[in-house]
Amino acid sequence: MKKIIAFSLVMLVFLLLLPLTVIGQPQKTTDTSIRLPNVSPVKTFKILRGDTNVVEDISYTDYIFGVVAAEMPALYEIEALKAQAVAAHTFALHRKATNSDKEYDITDDFALDQAFITESDAREKWGENADEYIKKIKTAVSDTQNLALTYNGEIALAAYHAISFGKTEDCKNVWGGSRPYLTSVISIGDKLSPNFISTKTVSVAEFKALFPTLNLTDNPKDYFKDIQKTDAGTVKTLTVCGNQISGSEIRKALDLRSACFNVSQKDNTFTFTVYGYGHGVGMSQNGANYMAQQGADYKEILYHYYKGCKIEEIK
Repeated sequence: MKKIIAFSLVMLVFLLLLPLTVIGQPQKTTDTSIRLPNVSPVKTFKILRGDTNVVEDISYTDYIFGVVAAEMPALYEIEALKAQAVAAHTFALHRKATNSDKEYDITDDFALDQAFITESDAREKWGENADEYIKKIKTAVSDTQNLALTYNGEIALAAYHAISFGKTEDCKNVWGGSRPYLTSVISIGDKLSPNFISTKTVSVAEFKALFPTLNLTDNPKDYFKDIQKTDAGTVKTLTVCGNQISGSEIRKALDLRSACFNVSQKDNTFTFTVYGYGHGVGMSQNGANYMAQQGADYKEILYHYYKGCKIEEIK
């Protein structure tokens, strides 16, 4: 009994330390990237808070701390946290540019932008470890202050996710459009993560209810055929009872952890075996931590995941 209680406590702590979110899918944009000469250091970001629908001015330091605290487990290596801080700052600058016609720079909605929590919320989440983790993340933010990723002199779209499929995804396969620095790279450590594989089981009736317009049959053997995947493993399209749909539609409807999956059928039940966590584009947070464990610093991590980018100080 004591072993069961101890194991439960360990799992509870682990779950509490998972990122509150995997950064959502950056919206498809037709924006013109901001040239560096037009970018100045940001003292405060205007954040649209989802719980109140109010725009708050939050200092650079507090905002980047809050994103890192929300988006990456505090147990991760300091160099991974630094890489996250630079990516979060870069992402916010890019959003600030694309939202120049709005009253806010960025939202705290992870499905659109990136998550954010206050230091007091982080302290409550981390409990007795709060002082240690707060100091650790503040160091990561301080050591990378005003650093951002650029590509050909422009602020990059620094997308990131929790766990890749062992290989990150090319953004054109997820959102369409091509960005030279968001191409597929190997992410070795991800397959070693205890959260690399997850499963979801649904019945034929449940699946039909999720797709009422497809006129699905009652024969489960007719369902999943002609599954087309990218080189990184993402399901691009598949045929369901003669209807072609995207892997992202399946992921969204079934709330799968990624669109990299296999499906098996037994009787009137489908089991989805899912690999990775998130959209797979840009930096893998788990992969970044693995690289840090192997001795890589934050610059090596960022240069690995964002090919061709530079790390520059916004002055």
